[in-house]
Amino acid sequence: MVPDFDAAFESLTGFSPMKWQRRLFHRFVEAGLPGKPDLPSACDLPTGLGKTSIMVIWLLALAQQAASGNVRLPRRLVYIVNRRTVVDQATATVEELRKRLLAPETTEWQRHAHTLKAVANALRDLCAADGNPLAVSTLRGELADNEEWKADPARPAVVIGTIDMIGSKLLFSGYGDGRYGRVHHAGLIGYDALIVHDEAHLTPAFSDLLRAVAKEQAREANGGGQPDTVRRPIRVIELSATRRAGDGDVFRLEAEDEDDAIVQERITAIKRLYLREVPRDRISKEIKEKNFPKEKEAKEIEKRVAEWPREEIARCAAAHETSPCRVLIYVRTPDEAQKVASVLTRKLGPDGERRVALLTGTMRGHERDKLVKDNPVFLKLLDSKATVEQTVYLVSTSAGEVGIDLDADHMVCDLTTLDALIQRLGRVNRRGGSEREARIELVVDTAPKKKASDFDQAVDATLCLLRKWLDGAGSEGVDVSPKNLRNLLDETSSDDVRAAFSPRVSAPPLTDILLDNWSLTSIDQMPGRPEVAPFLHGLTADPPETFVAWRHEVTLLREADVDEETLRAWFGACRIEARERLRDRYDRVEKALKKLSSTRIVRVVVLDERGNASWSSLSELSGANVAYRTVVLPVEAGGLDENGLLDPDSKSRPDLDVAEIEPVDCGRERWIHRVGPEGERFERLISGEITDVPPSGLREKVRIPLRQPEENGEEIETVDLVLYVSPALSALENPETTSARQTLAEHTDSIVQHMTCIVDRLGLDEPVRGALITAARWHDTGKDRPVWQRYARNRAGTPPLAKSPRYLHPRWLGGYRHEFGSLLDAMNDEDLMKMADRDLILHLIAAHHGWARPHFEASAFDSSRRTAENERAFAEVVRRFGQLQQKYGRWGLAWLESLVRCADIAASQQATALPRPISGSRQRVPEEAKP
Repeated sequence: MVPDFDAAFESLTGFSPMKWQRRLFHRFVEAGLPGKPDLPSACDLPTGLGKTSIMVIWLLALAQQAASGNVRLPRRLVYIVNRRTVVDQATATVEELRKRLLAPETTEWQRHAHTLKAVANALRDLCAADGNPLAVSTLRGELADNEEWKADPARPAVVIGTIDMIGSKLLFSGYGDGRYGRVHHAGLIGYDALIVHDEAHLTPAFSDLLRAVAKEQAREANGGGQPDTVRRPIRVIELSATRRAGDGDVFRLEAEDEDDAIVQERITAIKRLYLREVPRDRISKEIKEKNFPKEKEAKEIEKRVAEWPREEIARCAAAHETSPCRVLIYVRTPDEAQKVASVLTRKLGPDGERRVALLTGTMRGHERDKLVKDNPVFLKLLDSKATVEQTVYLVSTSAGEVGIDLDADHMVCDLTTLDALIQRLGRVNRRGGSEREARIELVVDTAPKKKASDFDQAVDATLCLLRKWLDGAGSEGVDVSPKNLRNLLDETSSDDVRAAFSPRVSAPPLTDILLDNWSLTSIDQMPGRPEVAPFLHGLTADPPETFVAWRHEVTLLREADVDEETLRAWFGACRIEARERLRDRYDRVEKALKKLSSTRIVRVVVLDERGNASWSSLSELSGANVAYRTVVLPVEAGGLDENGLLDPDSKSRPDLDVAEIEPVDCGRERWIHRVGPEGERFERLISGEITDVPPSGLREKVRIPLRQPEENGEEIETVDLVLYVSPALSALENPETTSARQTLAEHTDSIVQHMTCIVDRLGLDEPVRGALITAARWHDTGKDRPVWQRYARNRAGTPPLAKSPRYLHPRWLGGYRHEFGSLLDAMNDEDLMKMADRDLILHLIAAHHGWARPHFEASAFDSSRRTAENERAFAEVVRRFGQLQQKYGRWGLAWLESLVRCADIAASQQATALPRPISGSRQRVPEEAKP
């Protein structure tokens, strides 16, 4: 059995649990039992009390249920953070958990070894494969997806990602995903998962989407005839320190919870707020005394009034120079953040640049990551115990309001909506203490707006509330500690609070037709199928956003005049990762790129959210064709300053391409492979390194011809662009690629063993259990055709292969899909004809590479069978998909398909590596095939 919660919690975190954490743990353990409350729909907890510990609570509750033999909680916890978050505190927390689970006898926590082993063993009992008891994957920021979460569907996993990354996958439209990945990810994200939406009040449209999906899954479960053990719909919990009013079962602090010393210290941390309003009358008087001409006087007054907030923010911040401390400065726009940072740096003198850091959501991911890891100013704001010899300043937009564990001593900021202001307050004097008292100065521009937006009205309502709270406070300001702030909010009418919150963004209705369209993942282009971004972020009045990245290979691909299908294949394989992109409003991006193209023609690649790629030029880009798109620039174009901000005046530099600047688990390299009369050589694209052998320890993933011999037979150099990836990454992304040959018989035996283990660990009953195992047994029989064996480079007369380390070009298949051949084989089997779940078996066989949702292309036909037989199977694929989706639900069917894919991946990874081919051989040139 798992030890008691207090001991287990301390062994995993190093801290004793607070009372609220104990209460929530018992709620998790008992959820799903008769007569017990279910999981709460939301947790409303003050900032600084460790909301991310919900991951620890879920993990320990899951271990407790596993030890008791009655698992009711989802196997995966999907933790969603607002896209502007920079520091991934959630990732750091869960990686520390896993580190302790994997090495319980490490000296640092040896006294907890018995407890850690007990928890790890309980979690391992849930896993279908050996290895880690907990998978951890991050789908944003510096940490590229390590794909652990999709290897073993029975293994407990924590997946951390942004709204864009998680939300798009939930809707069968994962950004950058191909046909194979879209349904695979939807099945694992959208089923048997607890989705935790952090700071949910900031993105109400996404909360609405999650609730709509959960409601739809409940409807599917109740009306479709799903077996009980297949019913594993998502569960949703919202986290917030600033929750909007709403219905639902909300978990909150109770009076007894405040008895904890640490809770008392955090909720009573003193933060005194003062207003600094623009002295328009004084400015006007000063200007008039200078006797400007009448026509210039009014303009000069407006100019000074516009500049005053910026100057005052810098003045209030610089006033803390007398006593070394950490000062946090918030403003609403990236442009204003840059200007405030510039003014403040100038005020501080020669060393100002060293003591002022800038953070905006429009910075490229790579530069944001460097700021978080290496910038001394930022690091001091992360560690309240760090020594500060001179005052340091961080100027930030809303990118630093959410999800960052900052702890400043004082704060200066402009006025924003009440919910955003509360987020800002949570980043100053965060941990409290008897000797700490924060000063918060809020600089207000009270100039009336010509046309006030809903947002402006919410800001004005916030100012009214602040003036009311400050009335009578005098020179002491008003204390906005978490406890006192909650009291102030309780004493304020709900209408006034609601008016001061940022306007609630409406979202388009999520209809059956839309969900059906998105679930048809084998159709890349479908008229009337909308992009998912408005459903994730709502119908905001803000302009859509555009992403920008830089790659060396853009120029090479353009010079080779590759077509759009080849572009899609390359960027589908060598995806643009989060660290490579900056994001900004499309109108600002469009303006900057137009300026960048004013002196020369620059060809670029434009990627949409489904991975489709096209050529364009900077001069041709407009709002319509860059909204929600990624523009990939050649590094020669420049356009990025040293802070990672889009700047058309910045020249090219070597570090614009950061595709391979990753943590140790990078696993991908781009090389130019040249073969000519003098032999062959490999040149690494990012560094220019030259060698006569391919990179060791990596496997070829995709090869793009850049130059081929001419038709007249003249001997010239053949040049290819090649992407190499680590074997583990290759097998996870595409189970067809292995480091060695694996016969069809070996692979079939292996996948059946893995599939049996998966269904048993998940507790699936008949007939679904048998259907999955049977589908695994039949899924690759279509590979025994001569056309596929030739494609896999297998010699005639040898046992048929299922996996090969090298393949011919896919054109050798003539369009044939081996899973369509497997489907034909299974349809004619007499034993399968008698099985109750025959349709499910046939669909799982047909769909295991992403086709059959709802169709195959006609070129997939098996030439060894009669045309009529092919056509009948082709038509039944569409009918079968529709009926099964009605029965199992959209995400339920996708989940069942994902189980087969996971078993296929596991079986593929068992292939033994072969010796490297002899250097100089021309046989390596054909690209790996990705079905």
